[in-house]
Amino acid sequence: MLVRPLAPLDFFVVLVMLSIGLRVSGGELVDVLRNRALFFRTLLANCVFIPGLGFLLVKIFPLTPDASVGILLLAAIPGTPIALQFTRMAKTRLAFAAVMTFVLSLASIALTPLAVEIMPQSAQRNERPILNLIASVLLYIAVPLCAGLWIALRAPKIVPRFILPLEILATVVFLFLMWETRLARREALHAIAGRGTILAMFLLLVISMLIGWFIGDPDDESRRVLATSTGMRSVVVVLYAARYCFPGTNVYMIPIVYLSLMVPTNLLFHLALVGWRKLRPAAARA
Repeated sequence: MLVRPLAPLDFFVVLVMLSIGLRVSGGELVDVLRNRALFFRTLLANCVFIPGLGFLLVKIFPLTPDASVGILLLAAIPGTPIALQFTRMAKTRLAFAAVMTFVLSLASIALTPLAVEIMPQSAQRNERPILNLIASVLLYIAVPLCAGLWIALRAPKIVPRFILPLEILATVVFLFLMWETRLARREALHAIAGRGTILAMFLLLVISMLIGWFIGDPDDESRRVLATSTGMRSVVVVLYAARYCFPGTNVYMIPIVYLSLMVPTNLLFHLALVGWRKLRPAAARA
């Protein structure tokens, strides 16, 4: 089984970033970048703490060499546009969600060659994943975001007409993506089951989300965005790295299974957060 980069994922990211660009201003994006303390905490967590957590997990569980490499890559490489399906719902933190996606995607460019270089399993050195990653970040994240900002600046009156259709279309594309990958995810899940592999990945996901929650600013929306952005590791980049640097192994199955874990977990997390917010005012009135 070999999973190719999926066009629906690229299309989904373009739709969401364009929608965010239409709804936020350049000034809001700059304001996010000025919060240096939050940026430092975010990079420290994603580039130091979570890679350390991944190293600890592969030492604790009796994993196969391929599973160890896959989990280490997931822990080392942050940032996935898939998080936008959930973080874009943080209405008061849209600019923050967009900047986090962009910054963590840039961090993954720097961390991917380093992560591959220090893997305990021999890898084939190949610059193609990095070049593909750089092109993807620019084409699917930066360009549509800037296009949305430009349209909102030049034609603000027509912007409200496009936001809701873009959001609906993005949701439909995301659901199609999940449906399209269902067989590959099921096959990978059965292939790697055993030796605590799935439990190790689930712990990586949940503990990463907790770290993201606690490093956020005091407001719930900031914590919500960081919990999802930090927990949802860059499965697409890890899949690229597995395909091009570890051919002939089962490393590529690890990000596929992690995708199966992180989407429903984040869905439940966001539904629980919405439910808690609705119950909190009622409890206060009582």
